[in-house]
Amino acid sequence: MKLITMDSDAYRLLLRKIEQIFAYVKHQEEVNATAQPDPATVWIDNDESAALLEVGKRTLQRLRTAGEIGYSIRGGRVYYTLAEVQRLVAGHVIKSKFEQEADLIRAHQEYRKQHRRKI
Repeated sequence: MKLITMDSDAYRLLLRKIEQIFAYVKHQEEVNATAQPDPATVWIDNDESAALLEVGKRTLQRLRTAGEIGYSIRGGRVYYTLAEVQRLVAGHVIKSKFEQEADLIRAHQEYRKQHRRKI
């Protein structure tokens, strides 16, 4: 075992730097934990949309046909933005258990954790 000695001032300086790094990392964890994704940039597929809204895929198809929901088709799959799903809920087009936007975003994040899929 080797013994390393250092000046007490250098030791205190090293401790201060370690504490600053710790405070920065802790702050970043808090920022990342509270940051909500922008609903306009989050794309969810037809299955997840149906699950979040508690409606069938056919209902979503009817809404698309009627022009009540914006969508995109990529690779033969239908995607909606989370903002469009929120608009449906807020406009009472579809009755939903989500009363606030944050509840829908949390439900989306939980769905992702459970299904572990990436678009």
